[in-house]
Amino acid sequence: MIKNYFKTAWRNLWKNKIFSLINIAGLAIGMAACLLILQYVSFKLSYDQFNKSTKDIYRVVNDRYQNGKLIQHGTITYSAIGQALNDDYEEVVQNTCVEPSGETIITYNDKKLAEEDILFVQPSFFSIFNYPLIAGDVNTVFKEPFTVILSENLARKIFDYKGDDLNQFIGKALTLQTDTIPYKIQGICKNVPENSHLNFNLLISYKTLISSGWKESDYDFTDSYF
Repeated sequence: MIKNYFKTAWRNLWKNKIFSLINIAGLAIGMAACLLILQYVSFKLSYDQFNKSTKDIYRVVNDRYQNGKLIQHGTITYSAIGQALNDDYEEVVQNTCVEPSGETIITYNDKKLAEEDILFVQPSFFSIFNYPLIAGDVNTVFKEPFTVILSENLARKIFDYKGDDLNQFIGKALTLQTDTIPYKIQGICKNVPENSHLNFNLLISYKTLISSGWKESDYDFTDSYF
């Protein structure tokens, strides 16, 4: 019986070749488009889901009003906001402040590389977000200024290394821009997933900003660069 149904269906398709071709092609294109849309939406919804405490992580936004009208909406805010929230609201368990940096020239011996994906971060960054280190101790990083963490890709690029022992680069020093102070490598982290809204190849100790004399980076409600 089923075999006869298939024969009848095939004869009808063959009898109306052009009509059948249009319908089959339309069905195939529709299914392909549907799968692509589902894949795209699934990827977008997966952003930052690799963090273990995703549902408890909140980003502070800064809305500015003038004469009752919203004139600016963004994520840049003041360096003191996180600590102030931590102090005033018991619901806030922990905070971390991030300062993006522009393109920086990294020098190691005679090798120079330009890198754009750079963030200044506090030690609490690793308590809130899950960017695992494959070399170094996450519990001891960034307690001192002028220290850095490299992504695996950047480490391999700087040291031209393809092996597995990345621990050998812990303690080595780089220079950034024209700064004469060496930056000590404290860790190497796994490459940042594509579905992370924070992208970086180089992390620098946030205390470097304070030690460099930028007092607004410590605890300030006047400059919104953070």
